Amino acid sequence: MNTFFKLIIGLFFVFLLTGCIGEEYDFSPPTVLVFTPSGINEQEDLTEANIDWNYDKKYNKETKDIQSLAKKQNIMYFNSGQQVQISLENGDFNPNGISVSVWQKENKINLEYKKSDQSFYLPNEKGEYMIVIDIDADSGNAQYVGNVFIQ
Repeated sequence: MNTFFKLIIGLFFVFLLTGCIGEEYDFSPPTVLVFTPSGINEQEDLTEANIDWNYDKKYNKETKDIQSLAKKQNIMYFNSGQQVQISLENGDFNPNGISVSVWQKENKINLEYKKSDQSFYLPNEKGEYMIVIDIDADSGNAQYVGNVFIQ
């Protein structure tokens, strides 16, 4: 009877461990979406500009002229001073720091990023901007760009 219970417990652990072995994790850089909390604007993906990912070098990417890359993207329309949120999707990583800035030609404006609700406020000055989001994560660094028009 004692060996029967040992056999049952052994089989239980084998089945328990097979569930752990079959899991797959996504260690790729995240996808970054920007949207307004009110839902007026649709969600837009930002484009990967520069990636230095430690997990797998196949994700690494270098863009010398990020302003040209941003100009090629679809224009996202926002209101001046509007709150915008970001969503980091896909990938298994822990962000150490996130910074957000907008560029108008050579003029860079750093925006205050609120980690609590993953949001920031756009500048009050109207015009066309390049948005840049830099992510420092435990798996590496990633930079994303987009084309924003503030009205």
